[in-house]
Amino acid sequence: MNLMQRAMSNQHLSICGSKNTPEVIWDVNGNSFVFRGVSYPENAKKFYEPIFNLAKIYVKDNKESKLNMVIDFEYFNTSTARMLYKIFAMFNEAVLNSELNVHIDWKYESDDFDMIDSGKDFDFMFKELNFNLVEKAA
Repeated sequence: MNLMQRAMSNQHLSICGSKNTPEVIWDVNGNSFVFRGVSYPENAKKFYEPIFNLAKIYVKDNKESKLNMVIDFEYFNTSTARMLYKIFAMFNEAVLNSELNVHIDWKYESDDFDMIDSGKDFDFMFKELNFNLVEKAA
Protein backbone atom coordinates (compact mmCIF):
# COMPACT_ATOMS: atom_id res chain seq x y z
CA MET A 1 0.00 0.00 0.00
CA ASN A 2 1.50 3.34 -1.01
CA LEU A 3 1.48 6.62 0.93
CA MET A 4 -1.71 7.91 -0.70
CA GLN A 5 -3.65 4.68 -0.18
CA ARG A 6 -2.61 4.56 3.48
CA ALA A 7 -3.53 8.20 4.01
CA MET A 8 -6.94 7.93 2.36
CA SER A 9 -7.82 4.69 4.16
CA ASN A 10 -6.71 6.11 7.52
CA GLN A 11 -7.99 9.62 6.75
CA HIS A 12 -4.67 10.83 8.12
CA LEU A 13 -1.23 11.52 6.65
CA SER A 14 1.77 12.03 8.87
CA ILE A 15 5.32 12.50 7.60
CA CYS A 16 8.06 13.09 10.14
CA GLY A 17 10.32 16.01 9.42
CA SER A 18 14.00 15.51 8.73
CA LYS A 19 17.01 17.80 8.48
CA ASN A 20 15.81 18.96 5.04
CA THR A 21 12.13 17.99 4.77
CA PRO A 22 9.14 19.32 6.72
CA GLU A 23 6.82 17.57 9.05
CA VAL A 24 3.52 17.13 7.21
CA ILE A 25 0.29 16.35 9.04
CA TRP A 26 -3.00 16.03 7.21
CA ASP A 27 -6.11 15.05 9.14
CA VAL A 28 -8.71 14.54 6.41
CA ASN A 29 -11.62 14.18 8.87
CA GLY A 30 -10.53 17.26 10.80
CA ASN A 31 -9.90 19.23 7.59
CA SER A 32 -6.47 20.18 8.91
CA PHE A 33 -3.27 20.32 6.83
CA VAL A 34 0.06 21.38 8.37
CA PHE A 35 3.59 21.91 7.03
CA ARG A 36 6.18 22.59 9.74
CA GLY A 37 9.97 22.92 9.85
CA VAL A 38 12.36 23.33 6.95
CA SER A 39 11.93 22.34 3.32
CA TYR A 40 14.84 21.98 0.98
CA PRO A 41 14.56 18.37 -0.17
CA GLU A 42 17.07 17.03 -2.65
CA ASN A 43 14.14 16.26 -4.96
CA ALA A 44 11.16 18.47 -4.11
CA LYS A 45 8.95 16.92 -6.78
CA LYS A 46 9.51 13.43 -5.37
CA PHE A 47 8.72 14.62 -1.83
CA TYR A 48 5.70 16.80 -2.67
CA GLU A 49 4.07 14.86 -5.53
CA PRO A 50 2.30 12.32 -3.25
CA ILE A 51 1.06 15.21 -1.11
CA PHE A 52 -0.21 17.03 -4.21
CA ASN A 53 -1.95 13.86 -5.41
CA LEU A 54 -3.61 13.43 -2.03
CA ALA A 55 -4.74 17.07 -2.21
CA LYS A 56 -6.35 16.40 -5.61
CA ILE A 57 -8.29 13.48 -4.14
CA TYR A 58 -9.30 15.60 -1.15
CA VAL A 59 -10.61 18.39 -3.41
CA LYS A 60 -12.59 15.93 -5.51
CA ASP A 61 -14.18 14.32 -2.44
CA ASN A 62 -14.69 17.43 -0.26
CA LYS A 63 -16.28 20.10 -2.42
CA GLU A 64 -18.16 21.70 0.48
CA SER A 65 -15.54 21.57 3.22
CA LYS A 66 -13.43 24.15 4.98
CA LEU A 67 -9.75 23.23 4.92
CA ASN A 68 -7.51 24.83 7.52
CA MET A 69 -3.85 24.91 6.49
CA VAL A 70 -0.88 25.98 8.56
CA ILE A 71 2.37 26.81 6.83
CA ASP A 72 4.99 27.04 9.56
CA PHE A 73 8.35 26.93 7.81
CA GLU A 74 11.61 28.12 9.26
CA TYR A 75 13.05 28.01 5.76
CA PHE A 76 12.08 26.75 2.31
CA ASN A 77 13.90 26.82 -1.01
CA THR A 78 12.82 27.76 -4.52
CA SER A 79 11.84 24.24 -5.52
CA THR A 80 9.59 24.04 -2.45
CA ALA A 81 8.06 27.39 -3.42
CA ARG A 82 7.19 25.86 -6.82
CA MET A 83 5.51 22.90 -5.11
CA LEU A 84 3.56 25.22 -2.78
CA TYR A 85 2.52 27.23 -5.83
CA LYS A 86 1.23 24.05 -7.48
CA ILE A 87 -0.75 23.04 -4.36
CA PHE A 88 -2.15 26.54 -3.83
CA ALA A 89 -3.10 26.86 -7.52
CA MET A 90 -5.02 23.60 -7.35
CA PHE A 91 -6.85 24.72 -4.18
CA ASN A 92 -7.53 28.15 -5.69
CA GLU A 93 -9.13 26.53 -8.76
CA ALA A 94 -11.17 24.21 -6.55
CA VAL A 95 -12.51 27.14 -4.52
CA LEU A 96 -13.59 28.85 -7.75
CA ASN A 97 -15.49 25.74 -8.88
CA SER A 98 -17.03 24.46 -5.65
CA GLU A 99 -18.05 25.40 -2.14
CA LEU A 100 -14.62 24.51 -0.76
CA ASN A 101 -13.12 27.13 1.55
CA VAL A 102 -9.38 27.16 2.21
CA HIS A 103 -7.95 29.13 5.13
CA ILE A 104 -4.15 29.37 5.41
CA ASP A 105 -2.26 30.56 8.47
CA TRP A 106 1.18 31.58 7.16
CA LYS A 107 3.45 31.72 10.22
CA TYR A 108 6.59 33.81 10.34
CA GLU A 109 9.19 35.18 12.75
CA SER A 110 8.95 38.96 13.24
CA ASP A 111 12.38 39.53 11.68
CA ASP A 112 12.04 37.02 8.81
CA PHE A 113 11.23 39.41 5.98
CA ASP A 114 11.69 36.73 3.31
CA MET A 115 9.00 34.58 4.93
CA ILE A 116 6.70 37.58 5.34
CA ASP A 117 7.18 38.56 1.70
CA SER A 118 6.58 35.00 0.52
CA GLY A 119 3.30 34.84 2.44
CA LYS A 120 2.22 38.18 0.98
CA ASP A 121 3.19 37.05 -2.52
CA PHE A 122 1.15 33.85 -2.27
CA ASP A 123 -1.77 35.84 -0.84
CA PHE A 124 -1.59 38.21 -3.82
CA MET A 125 -1.39 35.37 -6.37
CA PHE A 126 -4.22 33.26 -4.97
CA LYS A 127 -7.14 35.57 -4.29
CA GLU A 128 -9.62 32.76 -3.60
CA LEU A 129 -7.59 31.41 -0.68
CA ASN A 130 -7.90 33.07 2.72
CA PHE A 131 -4.34 33.85 3.77
CA ASN A 132 -3.69 35.04 7.29
CA LEU A 133 -0.12 36.10 8.12
CA VAL A 134 0.54 35.11 11.72
CA GLU A 135 3.58 36.24 13.69
CA LYS A 136 5.02 33.42 15.78
CA ALA A 137 5.07 34.04 19.52
CA ALA A 138 8.47 35.14 20.78
